[in-house]
Amino acid sequence: MALTLPVQTSEVIGLDDYLAHVRATVDVRDLDSVIASAPRLAALANHRSFFAEQLCAGLRRWEQFQIGNEYISQSFILGGGPGWFVRANVWTPRAESDDVRSTQDRVNFYGVAHDHNFSFLTVGYWGSGYETQIYEVEPGSFEPVVGARAELVFLERTRLTTGKVMLYRAHRDVHEQAPPDDMSISLNLMLIPPEVDVQDQYYFDLHTRRVASVHGIYNDRVILLCKLAGALGGAVDPGVLAGLAERHPAPRVRAAALQALADLGDPDAARKLADTRALAAAGPSRG
Repeated sequence: MALTLPVQTSEVIGLDDYLAHVRATVDVRDLDSVIASAPRLAALANHRSFFAEQLCAGLRRWEQFQIGNEYISQSFILGGGPGWFVRANVWTPRAESDDVRSTQDRVNFYGVAHDHNFSFLTVGYWGSGYETQIYEVEPGSFEPVVGARAELVFLERTRLTTGKVMLYRAHRDVHEQAPPDDMSISLNLMLIPPEVDVQDQYYFDLHTRRVASVHGIYNDRVILLCKLAGALGGAVDPGVLAGLAERHPAPRVRAAALQALADLGDPDAARKLADTRALAAAGPSRG
């Protein structure tokens, strides 16, 4: 399950010290090293004024503040290195207006069960914290398509209170968040090795225990390229599509490349590639 780590420390450190610690000790592919760093994240959360200091510095140079941050406005990037970064997330209580509430739920993923294609360490920094229902799913145990059945096992309902440290594991931990009672802030150590770019994230319908949607920014872009290639034709090299259909790690991208080959007028090549992949997945013959 998503791990609640028994971290208790009265130590207080600043952001620069925390970033230096992660840089020196954390391997983004080794969760043991991430867990070992948890007391330092808790020590950063004990620094009750550092985030306000960061925001004040940003206001003084607002023209440059958070340039390059591609996340939603409630997420603030605080620093990072190869394959990782630290961010602060602001969680707001549910709005009174229906229109605002609908937008708020979409932005904050309130009421949407989802996994992550990356692991992350988080601590409650401010406020009562959001509530979350946590489920577990075995990675690779379901078909990566909308409507596929997924064996989601309910584990607990908990709240990310101030000082609480949790680890969410990529592709295994699924959670559905609910708004906090008051404005809350969490600090996250995000673990983003390069392979994350070609891995998808899944959203689930908890009532039917099925995949509701599949997303992945980089995969979505490649899929759009495949669709454009199939529609435009002309100078498109079928060999490039065949390479994607054979070797791309994401099933959605392979399927889109096969469809583009068929759309280019070469359905036989697409069918042969699909058959070859099916045989490879089935393993060697037992005859």
